[in-house]
Amino acid sequence: MILLTGASGFIGQHLLSALIAMYGIDNVLALTSNPISGCKYLLHNNYQFERSYFSESGYANSINIIIHAGAYTPKNASQSNDWKRCNENIYNTEKLLDTDLPNLKKVIYLSTLDVYGKADLISESSLIEPISLYGFSKLYSEKLIASWANDKNKMCQILRVGHVYGPGEEVYQKIVPVTIKKIIKNEPVQIWGSGKELRAFIYIKDIIKCILNALNLNEDIGPVNLVSSNAISIADLVNKLINISGKVINIETIATTTVGRSLIFDNSKMKQYLLLSETDFDSGLAEEWHYMNQRNGKYIL
Repeated sequence: MILLTGASGFIGQHLLSALIAMYGIDNVLALTSNPISGCKYLLHNNYQFERSYFSESGYANSINIIIHAGAYTPKNASQSNDWKRCNENIYNTEKLLDTDLPNLKKVIYLSTLDVYGKADLISESSLIEPISLYGFSKLYSEKLIASWANDKNKMCQILRVGHVYGPGEEVYQKIVPVTIKKIIKNEPVQIWGSGKELRAFIYIKDIIKCILNALNLNEDIGPVNLVSSNAISIADLVNKLINISGKVINIETIATTTVGRSLIFDNSKMKQYLLLSETDFDSGLAEEWHYMNQRNGKYIL
């Protein structure tokens, strides 16, 4: 049985559906703060449970894999140093690892690119130097899991998730959903500064494929960045979304003294082990546009 945390989040909702489709409803268990229909679940109450929690619930002997996707994730930059919430990432990971699961063989942990420092090209060999408490909390949780796996002779796989786009990301204040919402409302869209800084987005379905493939990895390959190698400027991204909508939308350029940073990734390790090819960016954007447009920009997955 696979235990999934974070099943109500952006990635978690997609992942839960994929796991049930692949393994069946009886082989997937969600550890969640709120009830979820259509699956087996246990409520964790902010991870305030005892070591025997899964034994008392009758699932301890069945669980052999954990996918730890649950975490506090800032919805915008201003939340990235919320020390109370960031500390929850460490505490919750520790509580999860300390439970009595006698047949547990592997933990897959969804981490973040925020563990890296600044680099012209980010890869798994880039400098580890978080600039936020959120990044530090995820890095420390990585170390907790790796140390636990070594001590217990278990397998672990760290997946550092990059800039994900697709249906369901509207809850975050990110460039794609924010722009789409403005287009839906026929409002001007904004570009801060020149718009020349580069971003690379990976589609949610590709992320899910990577995680599912990681379930079958039987070798220690170290952390893997789940990222796209196809970079696009913010200005070109905004124009793509406007073209997909078929609308005539004004673009407002907002002057700023901040120089935008380009983020470019090397995803050769991901393609070697977890994903042969990425979803076409235009096709993925079109799917997200149609999803949000049908729901008038509201967050319903």
